[in-house]
Amino acid sequence: MPAHFSRRLWLGGVVASALISRLGHAEDAAGAVVAVLPLGPFPAALLDKINAGLQAELGCKVVAYPSVALPSSAHYAPRNRYRAEKLLKFLRAHRVEPATKILGVTTVDISTTAHGVYDWGILGLGQLGGDACVMSTFRCKRRAKDEQQVDFRMVTTCIHEVGHTLDLDHCPDRTCLMTDARGSVLTVDGTTGHMCPRCRGKLGLSQGA
Repeated sequence: MPAHFSRRLWLGGVVASALISRLGHAEDAAGAVVAVLPLGPFPAALLDKINAGLQAELGCKVVAYPSVALPSSAHYAPRNRYRAEKLLKFLRAHRVEPATKILGVTTVDISTTAHGVYDWGILGLGQLGGDACVMSTFRCKRRAKDEQQVDFRMVTTCIHEVGHTLDLDHCPDRTCLMTDARGSVLTVDGTTGHMCPRCRGKLGLSQGA
C-alpha cells in the first residue's frame, strides 16, 4: 500500500510535525527503543527528565547517546536557526540498532517551511510512523513562569512527538498529551502530561501511566 502523506502544524510558531501515516495503526510502545541524542550543549538535568518521562509514559527502553555538534548543513544563517527537516535527516543517519526511534534535543531555535513562510519557527518536528523527531527548548520558554513549567512543556512534547513516530495521531481529548496544540504552547500546559486511556490502548499500554 502506498504511503499516505499529510502535514500537521501546531500553529503560532509553536510546533510543526511532518506526519507520514502508513497504515494508520499505532505501534507497540513497549517494543520501542528510543535513542535520545543531544544536539549541542543540553542541560543534563532536563535530559534525565526527558529520559525518565519517556520510560514512564511509554514503557519503552531509552538509550542515551552522547552529545554531538549541530550539523552546519542544517544552519540557516539569515535567522541563525537550524532547519528541522535537515536535522531529521541528520538524526536518521545517527540511529544505530537496537534503537528503533531517535529523538534529537537541542536548545537552539529551529524552523521549517509552513504557512507559505520558508523560515517558520517551531518547537519540534517529527514523523508519524517514522523513526525520527527533534525538539527544542527555545520556544518552551515563552510566557513560562519558571523552569519547572519549561521542563514540563519540553518533556510532555518529547513524549508527544515520540508518540507520533509510533504512529499515534492527535487526540481530541484536550487533557491528553497527544492533543493538537492548535497554535499555542499554552495548550501543553492544559494537558495532564499523560496520554488518555484511548491513546494508551492504541499503543498497547495499560490504562495507568
